[in-house]
Amino acid sequence: MPDESTSGFRDRVESGFEAWGRLVVARPWRVIIASLVFLVLCASGLPKLTINVDFEAFLGKDDEVRIAYESFRDYFGRDERLVVTADPGLATGEAGVFQRDFLERLRELHDAIEERVPYVVEVTSLVNARDTRGEGDTLLVEDFLDPWPEDDAAIAERRARALANPLFRNATISEDGRVTAILIEPELYSPAATDDDSLAGFGDEGGDEDAEEPPLLSGGESAEMIAELRDIVAEFEAPDFQLHLAGPPVMLNSVAGAMGREMPRFAALAIGSIAGLLFLLFRRVTGVALPLVVVVFSVASTFGLMGHAGVALHVPTQILPTFLIAVGVGDSVHLLAIYFEQLRAGDSREDAIPHALGHSGLALVLTSLTTAAGLGSFAAAAIDSVAVLGLFAPIGIMIALGYSVILLPATLAIAPVGRTRGAAGSDGPNVVDRLLGTFGRYATRRPGPVLVVSALLAVVAGGGASRMGLSHNPLSWMDPESPIVKDTMFIDRVLGGSVSFEVLLATEPGGVRRPETLRALATLGERLESEPRDGFVAAQTISLADVVKEIHRALNADQPDAYAIPDDPRLVAQELLLFENSGADDLENVTDSQYETARLTVRMPWNDAVRYTTFFDIAQADIADSLGDVGRPSTTGIMALLVRSITAVVESMARSYALAFIVITPLMVLLLGNLRTGLLAMIPNTMPILLTLGLMGTFGLPLDAFSLMVGGIALGLAVDDTIHFMHNYRRYRSQGMKLEEAVDETLQTAGRAMLITTIVLSVGFAGFVMSSMVNLANLGLLVAFAITAAFFADVLLAPALLAYADRDRDPGDA
Repeated sequence: MPDESTSGFRDRVESGFEAWGRLVVARPWRVIIASLVFLVLCASGLPKLTINVDFEAFLGKDDEVRIAYESFRDYFGRDERLVVTADPGLATGEAGVFQRDFLERLRELHDAIEERVPYVVEVTSLVNARDTRGEGDTLLVEDFLDPWPEDDAAIAERRARALANPLFRNATISEDGRVTAILIEPELYSPAATDDDSLAGFGDEGGDEDAEEPPLLSGGESAEMIAELRDIVAEFEAPDFQLHLAGPPVMLNSVAGAMGREMPRFAALAIGSIAGLLFLLFRRVTGVALPLVVVVFSVASTFGLMGHAGVALHVPTQILPTFLIAVGVGDSVHLLAIYFEQLRAGDSREDAIPHALGHSGLALVLTSLTTAAGLGSFAAAAIDSVAVLGLFAPIGIMIALGYSVILLPATLAIAPVGRTRGAAGSDGPNVVDRLLGTFGRYATRRPGPVLVVSALLAVVAGGGASRMGLSHNPLSWMDPESPIVKDTMFIDRVLGGSVSFEVLLATEPGGVRRPETLRALATLGERLESEPRDGFVAAQTISLADVVKEIHRALNADQPDAYAIPDDPRLVAQELLLFENSGADDLENVTDSQYETARLTVRMPWNDAVRYTTFFDIAQADIADSLGDVGRPSTTGIMALLVRSITAVVESMARSYALAFIVITPLMVLLLGNLRTGLLAMIPNTMPILLTLGLMGTFGLPLDAFSLMVGGIALGLAVDDTIHFMHNYRRYRSQGMKLEEAVDETLQTAGRAMLITTIVLSVGFAGFVMSSMVNLANLGLLVAFAITAAFFADVLLAPALLAYADRDRDPGDA
């Protein structure tokens, strides 16, 4: 039962809001100018906004897997490659890609990429692939097609050598010789940042560790690189020269491009649909224009602050504009509904504004705090891009609250009042009001059936939620018919893989070139290529061991049995010295200059990271078993980031949901002034989350970096309607009304605004179904469903619970 101190606090806060309303009415222009100054200061950061969709951006900066990956990348460069495959299509024959005209066009394509595509470190194809041969005691390291084969016999000889070279197979040429690939290594750092050649990593162990790290290649520079590459591919594409473009950088560019196109599109869609709903509700220009001013200012201010803070936009943050638009409009609707109601009752504008603030101000503050708590729970997420949303969404919510109780009343004070009628039928109970009243009366008169049905739904939803799976597959976010999806699947099919992970082996200086170390690396590579682990085998592995075997065979008249690691460590050192003296710089890709750290690259087919968790567990055990006696092995690379992200999804869900309940529950108890009633009020807020998770499990929608946000968003928004319901219910109970009468009056006043905000929020998020990104479309549907479920929980389940929790109270004591 609420005590007098709680009631007194509420009264003081409501009186304070009324006093603020009178001050705003007296000095509206000062308030408007101050709001505009705040807007300009915040929005000036908008030009500083950037987009970051890198795989490592999903993990926190302090995550050990991310730190290991960034350390590896800073030394060895980028492990991602852009891949362009070429094949003769229907014109292919037994010779495959080794046809005179085809090779000529391949050389032209290779040269065009080298000459025209910016931010590229190296381009590798059959044209310049490393060809290691021996002539007597001389080691020759040349380009594979240099000198150019001029006749059919020379072309046939090159074909035989290419198919016999293990380093070519599934890298620059498919196993059947019908498809060839061009591998493109992008820059790691932005060329605009530094001209220091030592950044290449090789031979730079003695660098200044305290030096500031230069900026990585920016999203804009990556987009420029890939756009030029796409133009070249389109230029060379032909029926007898079919091209496919894929690779992690292309995938990330596709995601970033979709973000750039769709974020403003969905924000505009939300604004347009909400404007229509506002007009139907209020039937006046001010009722449409002023809420939109609030939300546009809120979005601009929030994203401007992100720009000032140097925080990049991530994939999950693209829901933030629509979310802020919906929340900001919800705040405005509750305030405007009371304001226009008072005007219709005959109050002057000078009285209606303070009354509206006094009536709804406290509820708006509480709903903003609970919504901010729901979204703020994501700040503890192990997924960094979700944590960013958990930081700036609450900031945006409080900014929207500020504009709603500061700027909105000030603009109402100077805006033309117009006619005092609202929506059709607003002067008395309409069909909607009568329907809401029916819900409330049924729930209070027959709470048993409502609670039984709710319990059954909870059980069924719990069963569905138990079948929910996990996923982290950025490729599945895209339309299955999009070029990046089809090209990635093609390249995986013909070359066996388009993504990789890295095995690093730390030893003492010189330890990497010991024969026993090289044999351990070679054996591990062979096992990864031949032994399935949870159904997966590597398409190709590359390490220093492969380079040494290649050199040794070349110096032994290309005898097949010479493709092995020499037993004499001095011979290994001598052969590696010959290789370095030949002018080749390829060793920097597989080891450091002191031969202290070895790199084994393992290329795999693209798949959901969940599918690779068991593979990784088995592979890491095999890696430790194979290399543990010769050094200290570890794994990193893109696949390691993706697999770690799965664990981060589970951790983030547990943390964010627990934190949301821990923060929101005390707020509900504080609002209601009674522990039992406050805890009961959390039940209608929990039901939408459980129903949504059950829906996901039933229809096979996995829990991923997007869908994990549904619970926090749904809880934060569901509590809003519960607070408005309970706030008004307490008001009417304190005036002496009986339970059923208080519920009915609450639904006749706040119920209409609750319905409108539910429609506004649902429409705002449902617009995402038109997204080209599957995960975003699913998120929009799930949030819209959760918001709708929350409304019905508030108009049916909440009154039914109150019928038990509040039935024996003396109304006058409320």
